[in-house]
Amino acid sequence: MTTCSHLAEIQQALSAGHWPQAVAPDVRTHAARCNRCTQEILITQHLFAAKASAIDAAPPAAPALLWWRAQLHRRNAALAQATRPLAAAQIFAIAIIAAAVAGLIVTHKGFILSATQTPASSLSVSSFTALLGNWGLAPLVLATALIATLGGVALYLSADRQ
Repeated sequence: MTTCSHLAEIQQALSAGHWPQAVAPDVRTHAARCNRCTQEILITQHLFAAKASAIDAAPPAAPALLWWRAQLHRRNAALAQATRPLAAAQIFAIAIIAAAVAGLIVTHKGFILSATQTPASSLSVSSFTALLGNWGLAPLVLATALIATLGGVALYLSADRQ
């Protein structure tokens, strides 16, 4: 099959439903002589006729079914919109927790390495008290503040604002 210089114009007129009334006479004359354009016109008109007959033959949908589908679509859209901020807050919280764990591991690398090399019976409660002595209650206070802040942000983002 060869290409034709008028084929794009004929396809555009066919898809818009303007064939043959709103097309220039020279294009109609060309289409009558060009085998490729004639085939394009016949195939497109046949497909449009088949589509129209299929639409006419299709039984109409029940109004209750249409209403139910619309309600289902509305509910699913609202659910997706409500869960989007929660997912973002969860990802943010996981990132903060991962950063905090990485920071603790880096700062207490020496303690972790010494604890893994010594037997479990020699470890005592003094290691925990040493941790509290070095840091105090700062990690506990920061973790509580972080959880409260993230909870507030998640509630704010998930609130239905209209």
